Amino acid sequence: MARLSFFILAVIIDLPRGVRDESEGREAQNEFLAAFDQDAQGTENPYYTEKQGWEDEANQIVKELISVHMDMRQNFRPVNNWGEVAGLSMHMMIATRMLENLKTATHVADIGSGTGALLAVFAELVPKTAVVEGLEYMTDVADASKQKMAEASVIFKKANNSDAEMVAKKISVSGIAGGELNGNLFTFNLDGGRDEEFDVINVGFAMFENEIPAALWKALAVKGKLGIPICKEKVYRPKCEALYHIYTKNSPEAVRKDDELIIQKDINFVLVRAPEKHCQAQEGGVQVECPTLVNFAPCTEFSKQNRLPEDAAVFFKLVFTENWMDNATKTSLENDWGVHMHREETVWQGGVEQDARWGLKVVYDLDCEEGYSVMTWTFFGFGELECVGESKMTATDSHSQVCH
Repeated sequence: MARLSFFILAVIIDLPRGVRDESEGREAQNEFLAAFDQDAQGTENPYYTEKQGWEDEANQIVKELISVHMDMRQNFRPVNNWGEVAGLSMHMMIATRMLENLKTATHVADIGSGTGALLAVFAELVPKTAVVEGLEYMTDVADASKQKMAEASVIFKKANNSDAEMVAKKISVSGIAGGELNGNLFTFNLDGGRDEEFDVINVGFAMFENEIPAALWKALAVKGKLGIPICKEKVYRPKCEALYHIYTKNSPEAVRKDDELIIQKDINFVLVRAPEKHCQAQEGGVQVECPTLVNFAPCTEFSKQNRLPEDAAVFFKLVFTENWMDNATKTSLENDWGVHMHREETVWQGGVEQDARWGLKVVYDLDCEEGYSVMTWTFFGFGELECVGESKMTATDSHSQVCH
């Protein structure tokens, strides 16, 4: 029997909420820019040069763009810190993967647009009638990017690209929004006023997948594409190792995971977390009950943050019972060094997935070696329980009967 006599506990908890820091002072800014410009003289600054191993991620059309060459990239150098810009290879990959949508786009958005370097790439690829928008939380960076876009329009003019000149000028005048209210992903399209409007949306910072706002997906037009760096694991740092995900909305009813492409290139990106209100507890729900044999801290934390529909709360309690865990599939490890047990189950509102407003899934794993077991429950929320996201609870037990 799998007894709940836990004595070591671990839990994934929220990072402090917020966004990138504001300017650290004019003196620090000048020192940073001097160092950045010095890097530009070399061959290893990824903002200006292609990253090794990424050569095949950009097609020839994108590599020949004015906006990816040195004079344009220098125009969009950062204001305060590296977090305001992404590498050249990243921008060229995004442009290549989104190219067909960009060529016919009516509306495009870059959220977390930084100094505007990717906006310039978009300006060169979209029709001259397209509306391209940048949202940037840091007001000083947003203000600087407006001037940089005006300068980009001049560079396009000198290169005899009148369409890109026109789009860049429109962006500089009215296409960039900044600040906590207007430049914030988590206030974007909250009222649904921009549903099904955008052909391309790029997010310029990393997120945890479960914290992507539903309003962002709703803003995509049919056949629209959403690109966003997703952290490979939950971390407790300002940046995370991420992979760029592209979601395509093939129908009005499509859900985000229906058509997903993951670019298998590791990137190190600034991590932005959802504000507390984005993952708030379910109003009118039931507070879940945790195992009473011990002070199960991960479960206690989950209970504080989430209130579940009654059926989901009953299911949550069930998966910690011995009867439920003992019915997991058991596999002996090589050379009889231990055992592995695994079980997955999902409960849906109304009992069936079709037309269900919510779902709650658990993945249970137990690994046992030499009388010592590690048990993990990972919960996933769907629909109205999407704010549950991916919540992992891990415990160890030196007395599990499975191990003896």
